[in-house]
Amino acid sequence: MDDSIGPRLETVLKAFLTASRRLRTERAVDALLGLLVGVVDPELRLHRFGEHLRSRSVDEAAWSLAYLQERITHGDGRAYRVGLGLLDKGRLERVVPSERLRAAAAVLRRRGHASAGLFGDDPGREDAGANGILPRPTEPVGYRISLARKAVAGVIERLLFDPDPRVVQVLLGNPRLTEAEVLKLAASRRADPESLAAIARNDGWIARYPVKVALANNPATPTRVVLGLLPYLLGQDLRWLSAGSSRAQVRQQAAALLTARSASGGRTSPGYDPAAI
Repeated sequence: MDDSIGPRLETVLKAFLTASRRLRTERAVDALLGLLVGVVDPELRLHRFGEHLRSRSVDEAAWSLAYLQERITHGDGRAYRVGLGLLDKGRLERVVPSERLRAAAAVLRRRGHASAGLFGDDPGREDAGANGILPRPTEPVGYRISLARKAVAGVIERLLFDPDPRVVQVLLGNPRLTEAEVLKLAASRRADPESLAAIARNDGWIARYPVKVALANNPATPTRVVLGLLPYLLGQDLRWLSAGSSRAQVRQQAAALLTARSASGGRTSPGYDPAAI
């Protein structure tokens, strides 16, 4: 008997078992999507998805993230409805231990999967053009957070560009804040990248299509945030980014999404309009 047959059979068996585990994981994600799409509260959806990721091995957690991203890319209506709130590094770090999320992201990077970019660390403001950043306020951050909760007339404009993202995060929940003001921040290159990421994590504001577009086109927005928004953009906005973004990763992913939509007849999902998210 050829001595090489044994190692070859072992390799084939390992590949088969891995493929079987991955298929079971993807089926579990499919079942979970069916459940999550009926959950109204985004926080409950996030925590339920976090339970799924924590209960799996690192490889299975990586496969789950990759599969959800693939379903969004291919226009699965259920994935569209819940994915924007689940494939976000900042949100996931609230429900999944950071070391587990980093390990899963490392698996995705080693395999060159497109979803790996959703969990990358951005280099800062190198391509954002930091000119015009306002001077650091003299008031303590606790006082500014208190102001953000009240947001009295004349204060919102100053707090929008506060250098501490915690102040902006509180301000985003203030009922006096208008869409025009949020768009002003989302489109500004002087905005702190983590403040822009805070907009993307706010379920109320990121649900508005103009806010998605402003964040995606702002070079100060973290790349991982932009990559997560791309599947939710309409064709004309994807074409603009595929040709005009300053970041190669964004251009490539936007072009790939346009190609995928073209192959499926130009629709992201039957009867589903991403601008309505």
